[in-house]
Amino acid sequence: MEDAYGILLRRHRLRLHLTQEALAERAGMSSRSIAEMERSPARGPRPRSVEQLAAALGLTGAEREEFVEAGRALFWASRAGRDARRRAPAAGTHLPESPGRPGPPASASAPTSASAHASASVSASGRAKPAAPAARRERPHEDGARVRGGHADTGDAPGGTRGEEAHGGEAHDAEAYPGEAHRGEAHGGEAHDAEAYPGEAHGEDPYRREAYRGEAYRGEAYRGSVPGGGAPPPRQLPADLPDFVGRGEELAVLRSVLAPAGHRARLAAVSGPPGVGKTALAVHAGHALASRFPDGLLYAALRGTSADPADPAEVLAQLLRVLGVAGAALPTGLDDLGGLFRDRTAGRRVLLLLDDAGGYRQVEPLLPAKDVAVLVTSRLPLTGLPGVTSIDLRPLPDATAVELLSRVAGSARVRAEPAATAELVSACGGLPLAVRIVGARLAARPHWTAETLNLRLADERRRLDELCHGDLAVRPVLHLARQALTPAAARAFALLGEPDMPSFPEWAVAAFLGTEPASGAAVLEELLDARLLESLGPDQAGQPRYRFNEVTRLYARERRQAEIREAEWKDALARAAGGWLSLARKAQDRLHCLRLHLDDRAVPAAVVDPQSAGVAAARPIEWFEAEREALAAIGSACAEIGLAALARCLAGCCADFHELRGYYDDWRRATQSAHAACRRAGDRAGEAAMLRGLGTCLVELDDTDAAAAALTAARELSEEVADLGGAAMASGEIGLVLSLTGRLDQAEAELRQAVERLGQAGLPLARATALTSLGFILRQRGETATAVDVVRSALDIARSCGDPFAEAYVLRGLAGALLAHGRPGEAEGAARQAAILFDRVGDPIGTAQSLRSLGEALSQLPAPSSAASWAASPLLAEAKAALGTAAAVFRERGHRWGLALTELSLGEIEARQGLPEAAARLRRSLRYWTTEQVPALRARTLVALASAAENDGDPAAWDLLRQAYGLYRDLASPAAADLAARLGIPDGPLPRP
Repeated sequence: MEDAYGILLRRHRLRLHLTQEALAERAGMSSRSIAEMERSPARGPRPRSVEQLAAALGLTGAEREEFVEAGRALFWASRAGRDARRRAPAAGTHLPESPGRPGPPASASAPTSASAHASASVSASGRAKPAAPAARRERPHEDGARVRGGHADTGDAPGGTRGEEAHGGEAHDAEAYPGEAHRGEAHGGEAHDAEAYPGEAHGEDPYRREAYRGEAYRGEAYRGSVPGGGAPPPRQLPADLPDFVGRGEELAVLRSVLAPAGHRARLAAVSGPPGVGKTALAVHAGHALASRFPDGLLYAALRGTSADPADPAEVLAQLLRVLGVAGAALPTGLDDLGGLFRDRTAGRRVLLLLDDAGGYRQVEPLLPAKDVAVLVTSRLPLTGLPGVTSIDLRPLPDATAVELLSRVAGSARVRAEPAATAELVSACGGLPLAVRIVGARLAARPHWTAETLNLRLADERRRLDELCHGDLAVRPVLHLARQALTPAAARAFALLGEPDMPSFPEWAVAAFLGTEPASGAAVLEELLDARLLESLGPDQAGQPRYRFNEVTRLYARERRQAEIREAEWKDALARAAGGWLSLARKAQDRLHCLRLHLDDRAVPAAVVDPQSAGVAAARPIEWFEAEREALAAIGSACAEIGLAALARCLAGCCADFHELRGYYDDWRRATQSAHAACRRAGDRAGEAAMLRGLGTCLVELDDTDAAAAALTAARELSEEVADLGGAAMASGEIGLVLSLTGRLDQAEAELRQAVERLGQAGLPLARATALTSLGFILRQRGETATAVDVVRSALDIARSCGDPFAEAYVLRGLAGALLAHGRPGEAEGAARQAAILFDRVGDPIGTAQSLRSLGEALSQLPAPSSAASWAASPLLAEAKAALGTAAAVFRERGHRWGLALTELSLGEIEARQGLPEAAARLRRSLRYWTTEQVPALRARTLVALASAAENDGDPAAWDLLRQAYGLYRDLASPAAADLAARLGIPDGPLPRP
């Protein structure tokens, strides 16, 4: 017959989603004990263990009585078998009752279901049935347990060793019954229990005796219960985690609040999301401070996040029983119970840990006398409690999470794979529960590497399945939190978790739900209260911002896919994406950077609340920065689900911002994703626009071949759908690509055609950009005066449109044309103006490019008569400072073209100064221009390298000049004639060396 106690134990544990290890921690015993009680019918639990487990499981009322009664029945059955084995000299021998010794109480005198589990039972005639042989267990005190007050110390006090842990199961009855083992040996194996516990000889239940021995509150709580002194104070805290790490600041706060004596409130509350380690911190703090509370450590599980939270009256009754108040003496009303509890704790140095509170209303009736220190854990902030010190527990920092992983999985494995273990804890979102699971899986599989587990966690759809080990799992903890949500909050939770958004603003909740802003705000507060969302505070634009923990987001996405149909999800996403598009357009209009024209304003956007719209319009750059990752996630989700028009408009609206701020990777991903969506949807105009945006981005990323292919396809599609402006803009970009790769004739033809068609299409700013590119080609051809005139006409257009970005762009081009024309003073002025305007509109790359032009202009201003004076010139120092600043920006932003060009400018100056570092700098630049196939800049770098070689007397200088001459000659550049004269050769085919 199955063990009723084991069945109940397992049922209650699983109802709370507890592993055997987690329950063991709560109850203060070993996990092996719990495992044996669940699976071994012959295991008779100690009465005190049953009481500890009932408390750890939070059982009250009828459930507690049923659980305790089942434990009592199994205890008596096991005891009967043990006594029969002790007393019987042989099987079948008659065992007379001891004089004056009654049997167990009738209510627990070996009922049929429990007797079946005993090793031997006693018949009605008093004759024992044969008992199976059993090895006698070692007494705990013989294994090193301390003996105190006539019995083996169970080690409940912090630092002690529990007998049950020493043996891997329940402690021997020598521990359960003070002095029994010694008396049993003295009397031939028969224990005189009447001496062990006053009252048993009069029919009192010795089961209660054991419970009171461990749980009575000092001696006066149960007067006369233990002869020769008071009972030890209760030590109910769950076991501390041996591998607890971090939380130093939080522990210091708890120590300062809970430990000091005095009359001020000693009340602390730890709140935080599921799996963040609230209970672990509270228990660890309790054990660390145990010596400050010699009168007891009390624990109560409030089950506030479960569907069956503990009744405060039942919790008080449980605590009072622990303090020695008999059941018959317990008052019935909540107020009376609270009053008695405060009376029994007054003047005592006690710590009370209330675990998993559902809110401050559940905690208020449980507060003891003010002398008692109280520590509460809850998902909710318990700010409603007077005098409370609150700790909002956050996920572990990466370094601390790695340390936890090291302790669980083994330090050698973590040290062997530092990068892989860092990736592991990142996938866990810093949640200690998830990190512990990952560590346990690694520890259980020595043949796995950290990278093996990383590969299994990489698939977000299966990560929650992987975050499971035995009874430990993340999903049940999150499921419990979600079950308490209202339907609207549960729906919002699922919808917000589907797109891969690192964070989102408040208005997005109402947008996804399709409700009014006030309703969305209420749902948001509910998610925050449930600790399923985290508040990040205001973003760059001043908007409140919120996010999921990474693991929580995956669970939310899982719920969306399980509970919300694709059509409903598509509608919700369209509402939210429309809101982001509306705000992005308002911000884009204020950027003053409308160069690309990729958005289709014919696609309607959603109406958003005026406050959010005002923020986007007033602080456009800050708004785009704050929403940058959310916009990328929403655009990608739209592309994936088939909302092609929204994906195209979002990508197009963001492209000007991406160019302005140098976010080229974001730009490329957005246009590629939207292009694919438009292609699947058959949207040829959208496909053309996204290809043009992609091609322009690839120019900035120095991928000229791919850029040319994308731009050519964009022009063809634009012509196919009669988008003449789009085709003309594509032609202008194609001309720029051709000029960068040295095909100047083709480039000039493309740009002249683009200038004409852009004028016809009514796109003046795009025409100004094309004219600036045309000026770049003309100056490479040596037509510098014409180049200056062409770029000046572009500047007039930009200024007439009142666009500061376009004006800055053209001014930078004008500085280059003026410098090529031998007018460095005017070039300096144009470059300074460009840098100021670019900085004003928030374009760091444009600012850096203008500073590079400024540095070149300053270095070519009329120099002092001597080389030494020139090297010490303040203008030269300013030039190098401007170039150094530009290089730092390019390096930080990953702008390789700008960095290589700045290195070239600095190298030229250093070569003129005769500095030895010039050669190394110029060689770095040369490698880049060679790889990227930019012949004009490669030739210019070779000339500078030749100057550096000449400074060192290196004969390789002549060969470097010959290479440069060949490149310039192929480009039909006027610089070829200058080099021919320098080399002393006719300007024609190169002679053989």
